[in-house]
Amino acid sequence: MSIEDLMERRRLLICCGSGGVGKTTTAAALGVKAALMGKKAAVLTIDPARRLANSLGLKALSNEERRIPEGEFAKFGLSPKGELFALMLDTKRTFDKIIERYSTSDETKNAVLQNTLYQHLSNMIAGSQEYMAMEKVYELYQKQDYDLLVLDTPPTQHALDFLEAPQKMIHAVTDSMLKWFLKPGIFMGRTGLRFLQKGARKILKVFDSVAGFDFLQDLSAMLISTAGLLEGFKERAQEVSSLLKDPKTAFLLVTSPQSMVVSEALYFHDKILEFDLPFAGFIVNRVHINSGFLKYLPTMLKALQSSALNEKQREGVTRILKSYGTLVEQDQSQLKLLKERVENKNQLTLVPNLESDVHDLAGLAELGKYL
Repeated sequence: MSIEDLMERRRLLICCGSGGVGKTTTAAALGVKAALMGKKAAVLTIDPARRLANSLGLKALSNEERRIPEGEFAKFGLSPKGELFALMLDTKRTFDKIIERYSTSDETKNAVLQNTLYQHLSNMIAGSQEYMAMEKVYELYQKQDYDLLVLDTPPTQHALDFLEAPQKMIHAVTDSMLKWFLKPGIFMGRTGLRFLQKGARKILKVFDSVAGFDFLQDLSAMLISTAGLLEGFKERAQEVSSLLKDPKTAFLLVTSPQSMVVSEALYFHDKILEFDLPFAGFIVNRVHINSGFLKYLPTMLKALQSSALNEKQREGVTRILKSYGTLVEQDQSQLKLLKERVENKNQLTLVPNLESDVHDLAGLAELGKYL
């Protein structure tokens, strides 16, 4: 399917790839294109550079959707038939909403959210960003308020964490050691008391002095409060994992025609297939388009010799043509590697090396024309 076909038939487009290849910009351009096509679309980013907000004409993004005003489009002569929203992941707020969703009562919810240790952990939780991104996407997906969701993922290495995040959450919840640790009785039984008496109290005192709060008391309270939430976490993580493989989801690998970047894209492509995820194609940015250039380069160089240009001008033009020819050859070599991995030509979308950086809605709309 072409990109436009994907927008008509899928509800979630996930943009993956290395850093610095225009992935965030591509995600924004897909959102703008969808809005111009008449769809209600939302773009979600976890990119800390916050470039998405600026390119869409917003000062900042939050964990809640913000609509791009029609006036921003009108500034560039654009009249979208649909609507475009954007948001940036707030890991802590998303984590809090999970607690709120699976708490059995307001008392349990407040006990967790107000727990000092939970507040510290939710602010600095390691490895949760990738899962929380999918959690937020799943929340929006289930609301069914949008025709299309576009997710801008982290650079490749973190994107692999993103792919594995739901399963890691499931394993964490079902791990026997975690279940054992979350049994409140550990803090009251003889075994638990002996455990704490044999050196653990000294360690916890160190935590108390460093963290500035009663670590043991807060840990005990948090574990007792969260013990009943585990099954909800597990079920939700399984649903999030299923969304990645849903027929309405499509993975787009954004890259550029540089050797190292293409190698990363091919590696990630293999991982997508390994995880049995719906791969839709490559989007290759900043391509030096051939369009017969290499074929006619010798003729152009020969014609220069008999042109009215002086020797210095001929040398300058010759150097430019040969330099561009070298870039085209390099790009064609990398595109050949990508073509070998796709099933049909529609799975390889080429975006030319544009004259200027894309930094506003006009540029995003222009970029969208190539998608």
